[in-house]
Amino acid sequence: MKTFIIGGTGFISRNIVDILLERGHEVTIFTRGKSPIPFEKNKNLFYETGDRNNKSSLEQAINKKNFDVVMDMAAFTEDQSRSAAEIFKGEAGRFIHCSTVSVYMVSNDVHCPVTEDQDKGELMPDFPRNPFGMDYGINKRKCEDILWSEHNPNTFPVTMLRPVFVCGPEDRTRRDYFWIQRILDDKPLLVPGSGDFAFQQVYVKDTAKAFCDAAEDEITIGEAYNVASEEIYSLNEYIKQMSQILNKDPELIHIDQDVIDNLDLSYFPGADVFPFNTRRTAVFSLDKIKNHLGYKSTPFNEWMPLTIDWYRKNIEASFGYKRRDEELETAEKWKEMMRSVKNNFNK
Repeated sequence: MKTFIIGGTGFISRNIVDILLERGHEVTIFTRGKSPIPFEKNKNLFYETGDRNNKSSLEQAINKKNFDVVMDMAAFTEDQSRSAAEIFKGEAGRFIHCSTVSVYMVSNDVHCPVTEDQDKGELMPDFPRNPFGMDYGINKRKCEDILWSEHNPNTFPVTMLRPVFVCGPEDRTRRDYFWIQRILDDKPLLVPGSGDFAFQQVYVKDTAKAFCDAAEDEITIGEAYNVASEEIYSLNEYIKQMSQILNKDPELIHIDQDVIDNLDLSYFPGADVFPFNTRRTAVFSLDKIKNHLGYKSTPFNEWMPLTIDWYRKNIEASFGYKRRDEELETAEKWKEMMRSVKNNFNK
């Protein structure tokens, strides 16, 4: 199988490349050439550099070669997907788009477990703190709309994969490290709200395998699939699992969500500082990908120790950790206020 990957050096895609090469497939990656090449020399691996936003650059890279599969791992705007559809229509046996569960989570309402047919829900009012990325989810919906409008089983067969929070070693988002580093310092943890909303992550290697399996099976043509862990945790349960792995027992200080939202330390442009605070239950159905591809996820307690080890060796600080003292001061003030309220109530 000859595969062309747009964005082949990213977090997910570099794992896809490894799996495809292990399976004996030929892989061509198309990148801007600005990131170090993370692969060893391989007779089945080829490189093309250029700007995917420049249509002629992408056309030149494929040079009228017929690929069995094209994977677009780096389309974030409708113009990028429109250009890809125009270039690869009739030039590729399959077109696989990396989408996201954010296409659901910009909706006012979702019904859990979220199934793949809930991608057109009415948009919620603009909410910059949307933990799944408001603009990101809307733009990914537009990418999907373009590709589905061009989908044709004979000339442009499309498949979508929609991962949740993709995690593991080399994850530069540092989401897990936010909690890892704070658990390790043996001080109290601020937890937004009740911490009871359920969510899923997914191990990066499980995500990559799902893309490769989808590429090899024609049952996936014209279909979209959620990609997530089979394990479901609330934020409290996630912290408990992480603490057990780290052999720690941190004190959790739950602070009302509206109070957290008014703290300057809780927000940076585009997202909350506190990861995995989904603000509502966000659980995604895996029935379809299990039935079609026999999907199974790696247990949390197998992949998370590898992730912890990578972070501790490679990342100095998690996002927001410079303001850790402010977090701890806030926690102490909240505890004091709760004690005062309790004492007044008991009088």
